[in-house]
Amino acid sequence: MPFNKKEHKNLIEIRPRFRLITTFEIPEVLKILQDSIRLDDTVVGKQVHDIFYLDIPINNRHYWSPELRVSLEKNEAGEGTFIRCVIGPRHSVWLMFIFICGFLSVMTLFGGMYGLAQWNLGHGSGWLWCFPIAFVLIMGVYIIAKLGQRTGRDQMLPLISVLYHALGDHITERK
Repeated sequence: MPFNKKEHKNLIEIRPRFRLITTFEIPEVLKILQDSIRLDDTVVGKQVHDIFYLDIPINNRHYWSPELRVSLEKNEAGEGTFIRCVIGPRHSVWLMFIFICGFLSVMTLFGGMYGLAQWNLGHGSGWLWCFPIAFVLIMGVYIIAKLGQRTGRDQMLPLISVLYHALGDHITERK
């Protein structure tokens, strides 16, 4: 993603991340984000402690709509705030993705161990097919996730734009 780092080409990244450092303090950043959300009708937001979620309005949202999670921390290196941003699907979609990959991994582990034990004993075992089948299924889930990421890309750009326009020239560093 070009907004993340210069020449960033991490093809396996499903939830892109970037970091910012600003001269504002945490309460100021939260107030600025809340004010910018009120002015922009293409984005909605909510605050949970020192985390601010930027999201697409409900009437424009679809299954693959992204969410920008803005986590604020006091900058230990100097004055200001350290901002960690993660762009990804909503938590329910991300949890389902992780659950499917975890389920396939556990089934592959136990089925593969059983198949290897049977094969070691000299018995034929169809359970060894767990490894290639699981690999194909996990790659299929990954490809579906990347297609969903591409589907939500047009909605991702306003989220980042609101963040950058809200903080303006007070971004001292981008990582």
